[in-house]
Amino acid sequence: MTSSFIAEVRGLGQEPGSRGLFSGDDYARVARFFAHHPELAPTPLRPLPALASSVGLGALLAKDETHRFGLNAFKLLGARFAVEQLLAEGAIARGDTLVCASEGNHGRAVAHTARALGCPARVYLAESVAAPRADAIAGEGATVVRVPGTYDDAVRRAAADAGAHGWTVVSDTSWPGYEHIPRLIMLGYTRMMDEMIQAMPGDWRPDAIFVPGGVGGLLAAVASWSAWHWPRRPHIVTVEPSSCACLQASARAGEPTTVPGPFDTMMGGLRCGEVSPLAFEGVLPIVDGYIAVDDGWAERAMRVLGRPADDDPAIEAGPSGAAALAGLLASREDPAARDLKAFLDLGASSTVVVIVSEGMTDPPLWRRVMATTS
Repeated sequence: MTSSFIAEVRGLGQEPGSRGLFSGDDYARVARFFAHHPELAPTPLRPLPALASSVGLGALLAKDETHRFGLNAFKLLGARFAVEQLLAEGAIARGDTLVCASEGNHGRAVAHTARALGCPARVYLAESVAAPRADAIAGEGATVVRVPGTYDDAVRRAAADAGAHGWTVVSDTSWPGYEHIPRLIMLGYTRMMDEMIQAMPGDWRPDAIFVPGGVGGLLAAVASWSAWHWPRRPHIVTVEPSSCACLQASARAGEPTTVPGPFDTMMGGLRCGEVSPLAFEGVLPIVDGYIAVDDGWAERAMRVLGRPADDDPAIEAGPSGAAALAGLLASREDPAARDLKAFLDLGASSTVVVIVSEGMTDPPLWRRVMATTS
């Protein structure tokens, strides 16, 4: 495996007073919503004892989002919560057209939500999005629009078309003047943390949580929830592809920073060059480590999850879904991670959670990766 591991370490508690993006009322709002939707059942928190032992940890758990609400990614948490809030607020009505840009998972979540709530949907995809991901979105009844360039180009095209036609953008990334809906989406993502706590003893707290990066929405949700609920929060570490590590670049600069394409990575759900400014506002004071890895680490993590040792459960994760574990493996094994490994100080008494954010979204790719042994 070639290595392009890059780690940026920040200090735990560098802004100890930060409580994240949301309030107690916000978290209560999420709890009420899901209490009224028992059909939106939790996803499992799966123990991986054999893998934990092999990497020198006391416990390793995977928050398994591979079959969330009958789909294969966590994104429906945010899309369903946000769109139903918009309906309740009167900001949209049934029959209104919903649009978004996506690398696959968010688009499918918006399309699925739109169909369930009686709204047409249009999803804008960069040319590089794999055909199975696009087909899954079309299968939810949405119109798929291919856009030349990157995900960030698709974001701009979707916003322009929505403005011209009076459609509603349901985006998980923010920009100046567009923050309410991304905030609702990130708030919906925090339900994942509620589920995690409900699955564990009352005083449980992990020592570290590894989270896929992307534009920062899921990361901001996990970091904000952790800062609000745990007086001594875990280490929060994010993982990105080395070719488009926009969160890491932004953390180094202390402000949102664009990473130019092209983005050469199979981690399609994380293939973006611009952070969400609103998410980054919540991330910077809380997140401790920024890891960038190449596809070799993601492939290895997919195989480790899909072909587990001993009695560990098998998890069919896509490349983006396996990214958090890829970052953990790299942080334990790559010599370039020496400083990060010392900073995290994880050992035989430590508990780590990795968020497996997507399942097998591209079956031919998954089968190819699983067919190799290296």
